[in-house]
Amino acid sequence: MKRNYLIGFLIATLMFLTVIPKAHAFKKKVGQSGMNYLGIGTSARLAAMGDASVASVRGIQGVFYNPAVLVDIDKAAVAVNQVSWIVDTHLYTVAAAFSFNDYGTIAFDWINMDYGNIPGTRRVDKSVNPNGYELTGDVGVQDYSFGLSYAKRVNDRFSFGLKFKYLYEDLGNAAIVVDERTDPSTGEVTKIRKSRNWNLSHWGMDFGTIYNTGFYGLKLAMSMRNFSTDMKYWYEAFQLPMELRMGLCMDMLKWVSPGSKNMQLNVALDAMHPNDYTERVHVGAEWLYLKKFALRAGYQFNHDVESFSWGLGLRFSYFGVSSVLNYGYTVTNYFKDVNRFSLRFEF
Repeated sequence: MKRNYLIGFLIATLMFLTVIPKAHAFKKKVGQSGMNYLGIGTSARLAAMGDASVASVRGIQGVFYNPAVLVDIDKAAVAVNQVSWIVDTHLYTVAAAFSFNDYGTIAFDWINMDYGNIPGTRRVDKSVNPNGYELTGDVGVQDYSFGLSYAKRVNDRFSFGLKFKYLYEDLGNAAIVVDERTDPSTGEVTKIRKSRNWNLSHWGMDFGTIYNTGFYGLKLAMSMRNFSTDMKYWYEAFQLPMELRMGLCMDMLKWVSPGSKNMQLNVALDAMHPNDYTERVHVGAEWLYLKKFALRAGYQFNHDVESFSWGLGLRFSYFGVSSVLNYGYTVTNYFKDVNRFSLRFEF
């Protein structure tokens, strides 16, 4: 049996090595998706590990990465994440999950993107304003989603999970030209504009699987996130930031030093195929001591914004409830670096 696990491990490794040299060979497919906040990593732990997440994610955080891992929740769990994203925007998420033992696990989550105050403008004649525009107040952009997840353990090695989500976006009000009138005496053209509210609601779906090989803690996982049909604003159609991931995670100390009980060295690797960029590779590692203190680091290859990352983790008990506090720091290109905080409670 161990021989079969080793063969599977080698096959998975070869798959990733095949993807890596091709990661820079494709044309960048930028500008083809909307609601891109759905592609931002929310967990401080996983962000610190270079977002190598599909096989290394644990428990309640699976609602945002791979719902299959929700089966590991014993009774119930709650998680709160906060991301200080680029250009003074913030992402907030809340999730709760409940285990029904052999019947599976159900989870709920909420994601909200806070864009801050975005001033609106309107073009006017320079006789009104020398700058050629005037302020119209806050645009009032909103983006949020609600998710419902279900995970089921098929056997002691294999699990799957499914998530449906309701999405809403409001880009505020903007005037559009609905008619044109020409003055017969002067030939001057007057455009007739009408204010329109640009919003839409839609649905999305995530799907994930995870397989524990039994080979020194090696786990193989796959997820498909943000699958949906096309959405449209007026004439422009777009998709969600859909991605397909394959990944593996392994406690290397179980392999190198099987007798080590106080420490873990979890190493994770993801290969990602998005619909709005070229292929990416994510690598990360986590050193865990006594299952209470953690140091993490990772790197995202071929990412246009994020690159190196690191973070810390601490497990503690609060009023008898097992709790985990994580921090992640990501170095970014062109913008201020990103900070993430996550808090998890397990009942």
